[in-house]
Amino acid sequence: MKTQRLQILIVEDNTGDFLLIQQMLNEIRDFSKEIIHVTSLQDAIDAVNTRVPDVILLDLSLPDSYGFDSFVRLNSVNPAIPILILSGLNDTKFAHEAVKNGAQDYLVKGEFEEKLLAKSVLYSIERKSSMELIRQSQASYKQLFENNPIPMYIRAKNSLQILKVNQSAIDRFGYSEAEFLNMQVSDLHPPEEVDTLKNMIRDRQNDYSAAEVFHHIRKNGTIVTVECRVQETELDGEPCYLVLADDVTEKRHVQEEMLFQAGVLRNVRDTIFVTDRKGNITYWNEGAELSFGYTRNEIVGKNFDQLYAEVDKPKVRAEQNEILTGRISQWETRLITKRDLIVWADIKASHLYDENGHVVGIIRVCKDITQSRYFSEKQKETVAMLNSIFNNVNQSIVLLDSAQRIKAFNVIANKQNIQLMGEELSENSAFTGYLLSDVRDTFTEKFNEAMQDNQVQWEMAYRFSPTSVHWYSISLSPVSDESKKVLGACVSMMNITERKMADEKFRGQFIEIENNNKELDRLVKILSHDLKAPMNSVSGLITLAREEKNPAEFVTYLDMMEKSLKKLETFTNDIIASLRSRGQVVTVPVNLREHVQDVIDELRFAQGGESIQFMNEVDEKVHISSDPAHLRVILSNLISNSIKYSDPDKSERFVKVNCTEYPLLVEIQVEDNGIGIPPEFHSRIFDAYYKLGDRSDSNGLGLSNVKDAVQKLQGTIELESTPGVGTMFKIQLPAI
Repeated sequence: MKTQRLQILIVEDNTGDFLLIQQMLNEIRDFSKEIIHVTSLQDAIDAVNTRVPDVILLDLSLPDSYGFDSFVRLNSVNPAIPILILSGLNDTKFAHEAVKNGAQDYLVKGEFEEKLLAKSVLYSIERKSSMELIRQSQASYKQLFENNPIPMYIRAKNSLQILKVNQSAIDRFGYSEAEFLNMQVSDLHPPEEVDTLKNMIRDRQNDYSAAEVFHHIRKNGTIVTVECRVQETELDGEPCYLVLADDVTEKRHVQEEMLFQAGVLRNVRDTIFVTDRKGNITYWNEGAELSFGYTRNEIVGKNFDQLYAEVDKPKVRAEQNEILTGRISQWETRLITKRDLIVWADIKASHLYDENGHVVGIIRVCKDITQSRYFSEKQKETVAMLNSIFNNVNQSIVLLDSAQRIKAFNVIANKQNIQLMGEELSENSAFTGYLLSDVRDTFTEKFNEAMQDNQVQWEMAYRFSPTSVHWYSISLSPVSDESKKVLGACVSMMNITERKMADEKFRGQFIEIENNNKELDRLVKILSHDLKAPMNSVSGLITLAREEKNPAEFVTYLDMMEKSLKKLETFTNDIIASLRSRGQVVTVPVNLREHVQDVIDELRFAQGGESIQFMNEVDEKVHISSDPAHLRVILSNLISNSIKYSDPDKSERFVKVNCTEYPLLVEIQVEDNGIGIPPEFHSRIFDAYYKLGDRSDSNGLGLSNVKDAVQKLQGTIELESTPGVGTMFKIQLPAI
């Protein structure tokens, strides 16, 4: 506060009131003063713009302004200057309004004296100064909150509602300010974390001194790790909590990575130790303890030359300098354990840097190769023996790496490739480049299977032309190191062309024999079944002849028997001819009506046929080109079955054969009014040896023979049957 001298601006148009106030101010000894008097609001505004007084005493009733508006206009010129309202009794309402909106105090004219005036003036200046400090503090706080790089938000004290959020939180979490203000803190947490958050708030009992690690969900769905610190504060006069939600995702990742690496270094079985530039050991892992017998406490701080025999120590310093200068990074050396045992080690060294990129030490990783060196000579002998075997086996052998590049091959493989492809094999070249294009994909597929540690064998054909084919038996064996890691595959190839050709020849002969056997079996089935019908017909005629008393009729029966036997002879000859032609269909012109009539005449006197009306409705002009033997098998079996399965309860039983001609085929219909076939048997009726019911006089071959004959004639057959009504078979055959 300016206590040495105050500039006081009095805005009062009433001279008497001004003189009274001036007199009171002059009597005040608490501060010195300079009094400036103006009588209008405009003069007051000019005075503020030129002098900037320490305090203003403002009358609300002025010639050019009146009431609350006088305060608003003057205060807007410089809000930092405290204004003390001088109010008449009629202006107290405006005075109250002015104080509510920033005036420091008001005095009612005629109701104050110099002490109250002095107190009000000093208080107004002090209060305005304090308010300015508060305003500046709030502005600084607002700037600190809004521009802080750490995400911040303010939540209500008695709920989780978010009341305010800074730009960093908007940028980091992706929600707009409007979205944040419609959210609760729990909306930022994964669902499984909300109960933990609420329990923590309840248990803390407003003690937020410790930071807590939680997770926040960004708008795009990703989850980040945040370290939350909570501070109690106020917003617009209401208690609330300021939450700093620092994104520590990357920091946590680095910490976890460092812990993981430290764990790896502690538990890796290889020896790892670190020295400073002078060679003093600063780190010693458990692998080093196991290899050399020294504990960390025994070895850390000692020079690493303690690990060398006396005879080798002179070279240690030179070795250290070469590592520091980068001239060596891997070598083999002899080291000594705590128990004076010699250990041969393969050492890999790398530099250890500080944060400025300076080399501050050396990291050494030592692998014990004592056993490998001990057995090196035996390994050389073994390699020599393997090379001898490799080049003297009678099959091609090629070693491939994981990229199918040739690493080694024997003499036979090279010679074979020259014969096939006209070029020598070359190490480090792609093996698939020596394969024909049509087998490369197959080889790659098999190779990938071998790389999964599987033994793979298959046969592959090299086809240079339709008549030039080379067959090879190929074996792929995975090649692994001591840790079972598959490094590549060994390809073994043997020429099996002669064997394959012999196999193909044998297979063709076998198929031919098998087909002949099938055809013979089919013809045997036909003979065993289809000879029964004509024989039954002859047997029926014999029975009728024996009972006939009339000599003329007897002769007729003998003629009919002779005719049946001739047809039987013709059928037998057709079957034998088919057998000799190995089942080949021999087509000749056939008058279909005559052929049907021959079959009907042949079966008319079979058992049960005497009571059936046979109807041949095939037009006599229908001629087809077909095999008579196969055609007879179809008609004989279907008509025979119609007789056999006629309905004894029907007085007029019939078997009808009809034919419909189409441009390229004919359809033969064999229809009866017998007992019919139930639907459940339709799908199996053509199976060999399948019988309807338990009829002892059926061997189940009839319809199977029909189906075979239809297929031989390149036709089709369909069944329509209803129990108690009858059955119709439709056979469609080529007309020519």
